[in-house]
Amino acid sequence: MDFSNYHYCISTIPLFQTLTRDQIEKIQAQIQVKKFKAGQYLYQAGDDSDTLYLLQKGLVQIYRLSASGKEQYIRQLEAGDFIGESGLFSHRQINRYVKAEEPTTVCSIQRDVFKDVLLQNPEIAIELLEELSNRLNESEQQTTWITSESTSHRLAAYLLEAYNQQESLSIEIPSTKKQLASFLGMSPESFSRSLTKLTKAGIVRQPKPNVIEILELGRLEE
Repeated sequence: MDFSNYHYCISTIPLFQTLTRDQIEKIQAQIQVKKFKAGQYLYQAGDDSDTLYLLQKGLVQIYRLSASGKEQYIRQLEAGDFIGESGLFSHRQINRYVKAEEPTTVCSIQRDVFKDVLLQNPEIAIELLEELSNRLNESEQQTTWITSESTSHRLAAYLLEAYNQQESLSIEIPSTKKQLASFLGMSPESFSRSLTKLTKAGIVRQPKPNVIEILELGRLEE
């Protein structure tokens, strides 16, 4: 059997970097490769999932629906990332949507197979816990931003958090303005007005479509 595609899929995921070749080949035999066209869903809210998806190539968007049916952007994942970890430890139905934004190839590992991997490789379990912790912190931070009264304050809080993470005054936006607006719980129009307000105040500027540069850090913190 030709394992080249499977090997590439596992070897590009940081989570599996500590595995030996023998361990990789053992897992390879139980992996399935799935391809999705742009616009197709890997899974949707209400589905049952017992599978971990490893993104070999492509781009996926994760979002959920509010009580009013409005899409709320969560994050975007690309090659090297993984999704579906919540279904590995519980049998709850999925409460979010994962959609391919472009032609996407994933390698899938079933729950029982992955649990064996964790039992035999505790270091992978630690890496997984660290990533889950990061995602939980991001989710909690998103909730904090959404409950802020002012849309300008939400944007300012996001930029400050991004500054702390990226350690740079030039903040790279890893998504479109529309997606970032959804992530912060505001309309694209409100996002544009908030950004314009900060720009006119001389607090930030936008030299590129995907970059917001902080000019006055102290004023942004006020």
